[in-house]
Amino acid sequence: MTATAVLITMPVPVRQDRAAIDGPALLLAALPQPLLVALPDRRLLFANASAERLLLDGKGSQRAGHLMALGQLDATRLAQLLLQAGAGSSARLGLWFSPGLETAWLHLAPLAPSVLKACGWPADSVLLTVQLDQPALTQAARIDALTRQCRLSQAERHVLLLLADGEPVDATSRHLGLCVSTVRSHVRNLLGKTQAPSLMQLLRWTGSSQPLSH
Repeated sequence: MTATAVLITMPVPVRQDRAAIDGPALLLAALPQPLLVALPDRRLLFANASAERLLLDGKGSQRAGHLMALGQLDATRLAQLLLQAGAGSSARLGLWFSPGLETAWLHLAPLAPSVLKACGWPADSVLLTVQLDQPALTQAARIDALTRQCRLSQAERHVLLLLADGEPVDATSRHLGLCVSTVRSHVRNLLGKTQAPSLMQLLRWTGSSQPLSH
């Protein structure tokens, strides 16, 4: 399926002028993160495939071509943010989605005049970019970084992966076919090599965006 074909798959289609599926909009359509273009009155001019999936998954809603909600933001709050961004003031704020409490960052920014001209969008059009958190990828990347930087053994890496996923020590030992004492020995080695003050701090670090405190 091409990028232009997915632009009109919403139950109530986002308005798409011919100019809006060429040039810059085609590039926006191909990007993986959810992107929308809206006016201060919440009228949607554009949504790429990722944004459409976001709405279809219930993380936002639109009605009659207008954005009604996005995460915890209702229509009133969205209108306020879009009005500010349409006047030239960018904004960045956290989003959360119930019931699973997934999180994301929302960026609102005015579009460049060249993009507006190429797409035929009004001057107060606003680009909304949703950056979804991916804690599992962050955790895996951080553990891989620790493995390289702190010279962790493969056994230590496997232990850290399981503990970071919430497995207790006894379950980790059964999963790896090791004695509990051996797993505890690996934990001591992990703390020594990473210089983490505690296992709790080390596990918190693997799933956060903060530097590891030594």
